[in-house]
Parts: sequence; C-alpha cells; structure tokens
Amino acid sequence: MSALLEVEQLSRRFGGLNALRNVTFSVKAGEIVGLIGPNGAGKTTCFNVVSGVLPPSDGSIRFKGRSIVGMKPSAVVAEGLVRTFQATTVFPAASVLENVMRGAFARTPVSLIGSVFNTRAARDVLAAARERCEGLLDRLALARFRDQPAGELPYGYQRRLGVAIALAAEPQLLMLDEPVAGLNPEESAEMGRLIETVHETENVTVLLVEHHMRLVMGICDRIVVLDHGEKIAEGLPAEIRADRKVIEAYLGTEDVT
Repeated sequence: MSALLEVEQLSRRFGGLNALRNVTFSVKAGEIVGLIGPNGAGKTTCFNVVSGVLPPSDGSIRFKGRSIVGMKPSAVVAEGLVRTFQATTVFPAASVLENVMRGAFARTPVSLIGSVFNTRAARDVLAAARERCEGLLDRLALARFRDQPAGELPYGYQRRLGVAIALAAEPQLLMLDEPVAGLNPEESAEMGRLIETVHETENVTVLLVEHHMRLVMGICDRIVVLDHGEKIAEGLPAEIRADRKVIEAYLGTEDVT
C-alpha cells in the first residue's frame, strides 16, 4: 500500500507554545489509523493543520504525493481529504437529506450559471448527487429520518449524520475527530461498527482521533501516539498497548482489551 497522507516534521506554534513539534507519520491507502494521546497532546491541532484550518509553522503535508500546505480547507476537500469535527456540525433546521446534499455540493461540479438557469447538465449532476446521498442514508441507517429536521435527531444519530455529510463529499481520506464523544457504550460500539462498514463499503481510508481506547484498539490497523505535541510512539495496537511510554503518558491501567 502506498502512502496516501504523509506528514513530515510538522510543527505548530502559538506564541511560545509548541502545540506540535516535529510530528511525522503517514497513512497508507486502505488503512484505519488512530491518533491518540491525553488532553492537550496536540491531536485536534494536528487535524486542524492537516485539513487546512490552521497553517503549519514548519514541516510538510503531502496528500496523494502533492503538497497541500497553504490550501484553503475547501480546496483540501476538493482534493479528497474530508474531516468531521468534535461538535456536531449539522444544519438543525434543514432536513437530514438536505444536510447530506450540502456535503455533496463540496465536490459536485455544478457551475453558478448552470444552477441559476437550471440547465440540463446541472439537473443531471444534481440528480446524480441526490441519488448518491439517498444511498448514503440507506447505508448509514438514516433513511427513516430523511425528511426530518436534523436538529430533532437524537444525539447519536446526529453524530452518524455528520459522518454521512463527510462521506457525501466522496473522500479518499476521512478524518474523524472524536466520533464517539458524548455517546453511551452501546452507541459507541455501533459507531465503531459503522466506521468499519463505511471503510469497506465506501472504499475510504480513515484517520481518527479518539479517547475511547477499546474502540481504537478494536478497529485501527496502526496507532500514532502524541504527548505534549510530540510523537512518542507508533505501531500496531498490541505494540501500543504494551509500550511503556504510552502507558505512563496516557493509558495507565485502563482496560483497553
């Protein structure tokens, strides 16, 4: 498998604070990779820098072999790298389907003139996007909420909808920021199964930040560990579970089997 995402010597400073310092890792096509660490380790900052929300202070980021440093977040999405956020980011008054369609618009090639004048080409593109979004609702068990305002969904389904919105943009790499935050144990297990399912059915590579260690250890092919903005370990789940530095910095005696 070739590297889809390559992060090399990535640093991000806020004044005198090094939120990230010389972080290097890669994500290969077809993998599920976990990015873990204690609060304040730099995980979300890393996501923000990779996705274009924040510029790096130093270092390089390559996606599909091409530098994406300096690109706007919308341009990064257009390249095929899409992220979710810790907080639910649905449009509460819009229907579930309308929310997913908004995700599709990030990659749907409809010109302004075509949409204004309702050209046949624009109608065909939008119809194809709608069909794709309807399929996502089916596959993510959201079809029964299709016409319901997104803000009325139970919280667990809003998190699921956030994944659907991201998938509607047809990513090659899906970055999930704490996908099970706020979910109960049953919902967390369901989300873990959902991530594995979309990884297979949507043919998408996954990079996720998560504190739920049982989920991370259960679904990830590899894990990268940050602490105080630096990478302290990288390896298979079994290797990370037994790593002394990781245990001292983060895992402690937590049951992650």
